[in-house]
Amino acid sequence: MLLFSKANAPLAGQGTTRINTSSSQMMLKFSSVFIAVMLHAAVLSGANGADVSDEMAMLVGNTLTAVTWVPHSAAAPGGGALSRFIFQAYLRQNGVALIRVWDAARNAYTRPVERNWGLYGSRLCLDLPAPGPGRICAEVHSWGPRIAGIGTAPYVMLDGDLKPGNALFATR
Repeated sequence: MLLFSKANAPLAGQGTTRINTSSSQMMLKFSSVFIAVMLHAAVLSGANGADVSDEMAMLVGNTLTAVTWVPHSAAAPGGGALSRFIFQAYLRQNGVALIRVWDAARNAYTRPVERNWGLYGSRLCLDLPAPGPGRICAEVHSWGPRIAGIGTAPYVMLDGDLKPGNALFATR
């Protein structure tokens, strides 16, 4: 929003505009720093690219069966500091997973639904459907048939295993 008062309103007949060169110099410096940071990030991600692709390849086409603990919601029944969610996720290459969550109230898994997943370095993120907690992200420190990790924003613990194929529909 642009506000004018009589004190800073342009006078009648004044048609010149003065350019503040200090702000254009500041923008040039900002642009230079931004480009340098982006190039540095690109070099670092290129250096780690082989590790990430190996881990991503290990996850794609597998079913992750895991338990996750997240902070207990005040609206959720029960007590304690953490809530436990059990889920299965068939991880597809396109960043979409078939995910189902154990519904303790029904004593059964929910119907599988498509949700996003991604691997960002060693950070695994999954969007869990209800009654799950929603989006969880964990820094994975154990890879292979067993997978485990922790996250801090929000706090999450993840522990599970990987099996080849789609265990949700028993196809390999």
